[in-house]
Amino acid sequence: MTSSETAVQGDGTPSGGGGGRLTKLDPRALRHADIRIFSSASDAPLARRPTDVILLIVAVMGVVTLSFFAPGPTAIDKTFSDLVKELPGLLGWFWNICYDAMLAWAFILLVLALVARGRKRLFLTELLTGALALGFALLAGRTAGTDWSTSLHALGASGEPAVYLAVRLAVATAIVVMASPHMSRPMRFIGRWVVAFGALAGIALGVTLPIGMVAGLLIGLGSAAIMHLILGSPAGRLTLQQIATALADLGVEATDLRHAPLEPTGVALVVATSPQDKTLLAKVYGRDAWDGQFLASIWSSLWHRGERPTLGFGRLQQVEHEAFVTLLAERAGTPVLPIVAAGMATQRDALLVSEVTGRPLSSVDPSEVDDEFVRNIWRAMRPLHDLGIAHGQLDGERIVVRSDGTPAIGDLGGARVAASDGMMMADLAQVLVTTALVVGPDRAIAAATGVIGNDAFAKVLPFLQPAVLDRDTRRTVKEQEWDLDDLMKRSTDVTGAEAPELEQIRRVTGKSIAIVALIAFLAYGLISALAGIGIQNLWDELKTANMTLLLLALLLAPVSQIPQAFSTLGASLRDMLFAPVLMLQYAVQFIQLAVPSSAARVALEVRFFQRNGVDTGGALSIGLIDSVSGFVIQIFLILIITLSGLASLDLSSNNSSSSSSSSSSSSGPNLLILAAVLLLLGAIIALTIPRYRAAIKEAIPRYRENLRVQMKAGAKALRVLRSPSKVTMLFLGNLVAQLMLAIILGICLRAFGESASFAGLVLVNTMVALFAGFMPVPGGMGVSEAALTAGLVALGVPSTAAMSTAIAYRLVTFYLPPIWGSVATRWLKQHEYL
Repeated sequence: MTSSETAVQGDGTPSGGGGGRLTKLDPRALRHADIRIFSSASDAPLARRPTDVILLIVAVMGVVTLSFFAPGPTAIDKTFSDLVKELPGLLGWFWNICYDAMLAWAFILLVLALVARGRKRLFLTELLTGALALGFALLAGRTAGTDWSTSLHALGASGEPAVYLAVRLAVATAIVVMASPHMSRPMRFIGRWVVAFGALAGIALGVTLPIGMVAGLLIGLGSAAIMHLILGSPAGRLTLQQIATALADLGVEATDLRHAPLEPTGVALVVATSPQDKTLLAKVYGRDAWDGQFLASIWSSLWHRGERPTLGFGRLQQVEHEAFVTLLAERAGTPVLPIVAAGMATQRDALLVSEVTGRPLSSVDPSEVDDEFVRNIWRAMRPLHDLGIAHGQLDGERIVVRSDGTPAIGDLGGARVAASDGMMMADLAQVLVTTALVVGPDRAIAAATGVIGNDAFAKVLPFLQPAVLDRDTRRTVKEQEWDLDDLMKRSTDVTGAEAPELEQIRRVTGKSIAIVALIAFLAYGLISALAGIGIQNLWDELKTANMTLLLLALLLAPVSQIPQAFSTLGASLRDMLFAPVLMLQYAVQFIQLAVPSSAARVALEVRFFQRNGVDTGGALSIGLIDSVSGFVIQIFLILIITLSGLASLDLSSNNSSSSSSSSSSSSGPNLLILAAVLLLLGAIIALTIPRYRAAIKEAIPRYRENLRVQMKAGAKALRVLRSPSKVTMLFLGNLVAQLMLAIILGICLRAFGESASFAGLVLVNTMVALFAGFMPVPGGMGVSEAALTAGLVALGVPSTAAMSTAIAYRLVTFYLPPIWGSVATRWLKQHEYL
């Protein structure tokens, strides 16, 4: 369906029946409209968006990472600068115009806000954002060694010498991005192109290096994100008058327009009345709200079941997708809400208009719903699934009770075509819970088994988990006298099938915490003794630490789990929400310290995946695939760095610091010997203590049998390696996680006044992570600290600073994360993911 096609009849009137036909919109109906400069009215409500938090985090992380290489030039800087300067057909005057255009466009945005009615607040906000970016840029430049006057001069300079960082780009980007949600889409596009070409022009003119341009861009983005979080930003929602005009463009006559009480994020819902007194529901994807729809859809899909990101989907494509799936389902015999119109209006706003023919099931009195109605819902799912279409969110709002007492399925915008069997089973599990909320568990189960039979119904039960349901449905279930476990038990009693058995999770006890504290105390005592560092020297070194940098490392530590969560998503064949998987990563950090046992961590992960409808074999396979991919990435990094000569470790050389040279030459080998001793000690303890020895003997045959049973189930999970997108998430997530941990290690090292190459930090951290993973010591306590100290000493760091860095690094990445990990564990339990 093209932009000029709509689901209206040839005479321009809406189709009143179940299926409208797609025809061309009469060009004579098009008319010129006023040009939009601003996306929303001056008094439009403002909202703080979680996506700005992500943008701010990315900006901070990027600036911190670039500080390791500042002020340059790096090899990449030289290569990219030469490439830009040698672009054919572009003379110096072109680059000068582009570089000056950044300030000119920022000035235009300021003037528009100043002269427009009711936009004085926007004008002041733009000024404040530009000033904030200027301050951050001067501070970042000063940190890299550029004095204040040189940075200020770079704001007006248009030629060499190159300065770190691009102050003009930072200020212009901050103003453009700050104003972006307030401006119409064409204005936003102009601003983006002006900034992009201005950044290239700065490199071509020699004003700054690529590293400085990227840093300036990140500071501008971060400054705008801060102001958006403080003051909020508009969503670009159309007014009712604009929506009425758009409906008229599509040939839909409607009166009594009003905003619907419930609206999906980034999309406007408007209820109207047709000339035939029928209720119409218009879903409006505004042209100027597209950015909000795109970012909001990503954020919502990370947190909420039934919502998925519309990556690659423009507003017209979203309308076309829902219209196509709805018409396809209707043709197959599935009762749906009829489409009245779908298409693009003159002002490039996309609309989907459907006829509301009933009431949501959630608003109907249970006494009005009989067993035949419930059975008809199950019958309606069969033709939909025969087409390979999964709805994705069959709750009480999407299932409609029509005036004749029959059900209908609405809101197919999030439906999946060519859906997997798991998605379809999730649909049926949602239907079971939704109907049970209305007519009770027993009647809902009876209706389901009466339509699809006991055998087919038994296949739905593994998906009867909280993770399959959306947030509102889970909240409603908590208000009932029954819960999902009770619904599962009643279902198995009827079908005779066995309920999926969930893995038991070990509890945190005072004994386990005491064991952890004792191991840590002994480990640090051994490390300091073998490294030749007195406790007083170590304490004096710790007191000199830069607390600001250590705080920054602590703030970045939780962020390092984000790419690890993406890796776990890549290891899973089933689609899962990002946010619960991220909470799982934090919970693992808690359990591996509070209950120092690999079995406890495995039990936690298996329990989580079971709650997402994955069987035990598949759950174990997800963890195995994720671990193996991490191992592959670690080996890859070690080989690349060592073979290329980017960094090397010299454990036998004397330390560069004269004050500690006597001990540095032997501390590295001693600490490696300590790690080997700890490994041997753990094996001896496990084999000599009768209770542990007996437990090992009993566990070997049991695990062997479980492995044999679960290998068959786990083989299915290996199909994830056939998906390029899954493999990319799997390996890229582990790679980014390793690099981020190296950045945190570098920040901790700088906190004690020392530095090392980024490649060297990656090599040390990766080798230590790989080495500690083979140790039978819980969490690598003692082993990791010893190996980190030895590795940093081998990079030329004094022993005292090396051990202090190892302690600080382990503190922010291992010993403190259980604080927020315990909160994540509680969140997972509250939302029934554990």
